[in-house]
Amino acid sequence: MAAGLDPPRPLIREWHTMTPDEQAAEWKALVEWVIWIHDLYELSREERLPLCWPRHPGLVEELRSLKAWRNAVYTSPDTAAAAHTARSWHGELRQTIAATATFWAPTCRAGHKDATVLGEAHPDLAEQWQKVRPPVMASAPTPRPVTASGDEISDADMTTAVAAGHAEPHSRSMPYYARLDGTWWTRSTDGTTWLRCTDPTHHAHLDDTSARMRAADTARDQLDQ
Repeated sequence: MAAGLDPPRPLIREWHTMTPDEQAAEWKALVEWVIWIHDLYELSREERLPLCWPRHPGLVEELRSLKAWRNAVYTSPDTAAAAHTARSWHGELRQTIAATATFWAPTCRAGHKDATVLGEAHPDLAEQWQKVRPPVMASAPTPRPVTASGDEISDADMTTAVAAGHAEPHSRSMPYYARLDGTWWTRSTDGTTWLRCTDPTHHAHLDDTSARMRAADTARDQLDQ
């Protein structure tokens, strides 16, 4: 793929962006995963995970995040490069489970109780909130425009460099890294600029993973032919 700069696919998609079939498949996979996690981590003890979790949208989203994170930790060689990532995941699991009793489902011990829907309880509140302006303080610093430097280039310039063959993406799976003039660059979180990667260890890691992942891309292309 010449451009190679398409945004990476999100690990988690919003429910309202899915088709009904996609929603059904996502929900089935989540329920099966939660059942497995429930048994693996003995969450039946003291009902650490409320059995009414599917009826708490916020808790559902927490569990979806944990599922996506665990999949990345246990299946991606890049995400799991540091051993502490698995340890961090388990810490977050404990935090989420602890929050179920005090935050997500504090009144569900004796049976599920639905939360109040804001639009039903306060139908005029959304309009009132819209009338309140963002809290921009008079004392806030004057914003300064981002200026290009030796460690930063625009997304338009990087896209042009890739199209011209002067730069190449890391791989199809990691298009948010690109190599230009012998240096690795990473796309900023807002997608408007690219920043130079200056850490030699990170550089070496990108060199290695790019070679392996681009070879895997080529092998997949050959199988598809």
